[in-house]
Amino acid sequence: MKLFKASAIVLLTCWAVKVQALPFNDDMVDVQPRAGSIMKPKPLGSIPRGSLSYTLQSREEALALNNPVAADERSIANGRRLFNMHCYTCHGDISKPTVVPGPSGAKFEFKKPPDISSGDFKTRTDGGIFATMYFGQGLMPRLGWKLSPQEKWDIINYLRKVQSTK
Repeated sequence: MKLFKASAIVLLTCWAVKVQALPFNDDMVDVQPRAGSIMKPKPLGSIPRGSLSYTLQSREEALALNNPVAADERSIANGRRLFNMHCYTCHGDISKPTVVPGPSGAKFEFKKPPDISSGDFKTRTDGGIFATMYFGQGLMPRLGWKLSPQEKWDIINYLRKVQSTK
């Protein structure tokens, strides 16, 4: 019995070493040279297609933007969904009469996130709200990289819809 256990351990150890050496179990560092192709760098001066549609250099440039997206039901519904995904945690549920900061926003010690559904936010231009999402402001981080221009405009359409009901 002892001989069986010892031989089983040796067999399992050899099997484990063999399994680690299978060709599909490559280390990520060695994948490119082993595959025979190396990733080529981008050509100098090249620009990805569609990347310049909303390349903003300054907040002032963004302030001049007008909302090109119609505030239809689809846009507002998508804006509500995106707001709940990306903005709710700090700003809270803006559709309620009394807005309470969301779970993350409630933890801010010095300055709570503003109620963006009322006050001077109603008088801000769409470009101004777009600029805040794109460049960030105060404690709010930049979201220019995270949301497409269409998604930002959808959130703005949702915000305007909520503001019109208050």
